[in-house]
Amino acid sequence: MDVMRMKPYFRHGEATPWGGSMLKNVFMKDAPEDRCGESLEVSALNGMESVILNGEFEGMTLKDALDAHYEEIVGDKNAPFPLLLKILDARDTLSVQVHPGDEYALKNDGKLGKTEAWMILNAEIGAKIAYGLKKTDEPLEDIVARGALEEVLNWEIARPGDVYYIPHGMVHALGGGVQVYEIQQSSDATYRFWDWGRVGKDGKPRELHTKKALDVTRPSLASGKTPGATILCEGGSRTHFVCDENFELTRLNVAGRMPIPTGRMAFITPMGECEVEWDAGKMTLAPFESALIPACAKDVYVSGRLPVMLSGLPDQETLRNELGYRAENVAGL
Repeated sequence: MDVMRMKPYFRHGEATPWGGSMLKNVFMKDAPEDRCGESLEVSALNGMESVILNGEFEGMTLKDALDAHYEEIVGDKNAPFPLLLKILDARDTLSVQVHPGDEYALKNDGKLGKTEAWMILNAEIGAKIAYGLKKTDEPLEDIVARGALEEVLNWEIARPGDVYYIPHGMVHALGGGVQVYEIQQSSDATYRFWDWGRVGKDGKPRELHTKKALDVTRPSLASGKTPGATILCEGGSRTHFVCDENFELTRLNVAGRMPIPTGRMAFITPMGECEVEWDAGKMTLAPFESALIPACAKDVYVSGRLPVMLSGLPDQETLRNELGYRAENVAGL
């Protein structure tokens, strides 16, 4: 089975009132309009599916390909499709939000929960993200009731290359002037605490989900960027940032021809042009163009001299054994 070049689905306009023009004008995405907040690079969400651009499934949505060849693509018989890959452009600050875990989301919304991770691709000088809450003795319910949530948000300066792990239950917000690569569970389960007074086309404030947000928030979650652990390997080095039970997030520091582990589904997104080859073919990927490596693919290599983002299904045991004491620097491991 071929490595699959993906055409993103775009969330834009009123769907992402905080979005900017970077996806279209800088990342060279074929976005339908300038105000576009999200490029869903690899997505099987209903109504928001990415499309396969090459090989035997050319022209098919990812969901249609999965319906016929789920196990070969994912490497597991269990549905639904587990992951979602995005690139986001925040011109303005996103809502202050929190995501539920699987148990709560399945019970209340009939969908998976949402844990995610961000790699900062670009940030204006002084741009920030809200990441977790400051310690306080006052109950969160009381803080929210008196409209003081902003006072306890923990703000971090956003710097290109930094990685932040956002497990379910962590309050967060992507600040204006920041573009990120995001890997997450395949879910849109999001509860808004606050949306900075923004209104929709109808002139009404966007919906908040205060009770659900309070139900799932874990105020004690620690804050701070993920340091990662680097390993030398054939064709360069790998810096591992996140490897929990849902996904992994790694930066490949390619300096030649680097093999990609196979046997489990993975996504690659180069930060410059690169060559991808596998047992049945090869392709050139443009900067920030994403491809899905099916679990059944063999002899996959990436060639060039550039950073490449790699995310996908995790193998915690193998990575823990490979890293040894350095595993403590990888979030979720």
